[in-house]
Amino acid sequence: MTKFTEKHIIEFSDCDENQHLKLSSMVDLMMQVSEHQLSQKNAGSEDLLKQGIGWVVTQYHFEINNLPKPGDEVILSTEASGYNRFFEYRDFGISTADGEILVSVQSRWVMFDLKKRSLIPCDEELMQRFNVPLLKKQPFFARLRPQKEYSRKRRYRVRYDDLDTNHHLTNSHYFNWFIDMLDRDFLREHLVKTIDIKFDKEIAYGEEPFSCVVIKKEDAEIKTFHAIENSDGVEETVSEITWRQI
Repeated sequence: MTKFTEKHIIEFSDCDENQHLKLSSMVDLMMQVSEHQLSQKNAGSEDLLKQGIGWVVTQYHFEINNLPKPGDEVILSTEASGYNRFFEYRDFGISTADGEILVSVQSRWVMFDLKKRSLIPCDEELMQRFNVPLLKKQPFFARLRPQKEYSRKRRYRVRYDDLDTNHHLTNSHYFNWFIDMLDRDFLREHLVKTIDIKFDKEIAYGEEPFSCVVIKKEDAEIKTFHAIENSDGVEETVSEITWRQI
C-alpha cells in the first residue's frame, strides 16, 4: 500500500512548556492523517458510522528520536501495513521536511460493532480497496502486564469532551492521564524515548477510573509503568514508557 503523507506546521497549542510536542497532540495528529487518507476512499469515521462500525486501537508501540517544536514544519505519514482475520496493522510517522525521522509508530486495530459493542472480522473488501496485504504472521508487540504495586494513584472522570466518535474515551486522552501523574521537575528534565500501551477495555462517559504509576530504574534507564484501573481495581489499560534525560 502506498504511504500517505501531508505537511503540518506545529502550533504552540500542540506543545508543552518545554516547547515539545505533547504526546496527546501527537496521537491526535496521527488520527488526523489516517482520517484524511481513509476519507479519500469513503472509509473515514463518518462513512463507518453510517454502517454502525468503527475502528478501535488495541496496542501501540512508539519510537521517539526527537519531538518537534512550535513553528516546525513536519511531514505526517501513515499506511496500513497489513491485516488478518481480526486485526489491522497501521504505521505512523513524523519526520522533518529534510526527511529526518522524529517519531515512528506501530499500531494494531480491531473493527467494532458500535451497537453490540463487540469486535467483528476485518472487512476484506475494505482492505482490498486500500491494497492492504493479508499477513500470514502477526507482527510482534510487547507483552504488557500490570505491576504488582503502584506508588501513586489518582481518580479521573470521563467528561463529554473526552469522548471520540466511537462514544468512549479517546485514546489520546490516556496520555494526558499518564503524564499528569509525573512530577513537573521530572517532565522538565526528561524526554520520552519509547512507549508501549495496550488497551483491554473501553472506558465510557461518566466513569471514574484511577490513573496509576510507578517509576523504576532498569539497566541505567528510567521507566514509568502506568495503568488505568476501574473502580473495582481491575486494570483496563497498561503502559510502559522509557525516558531519556534532556
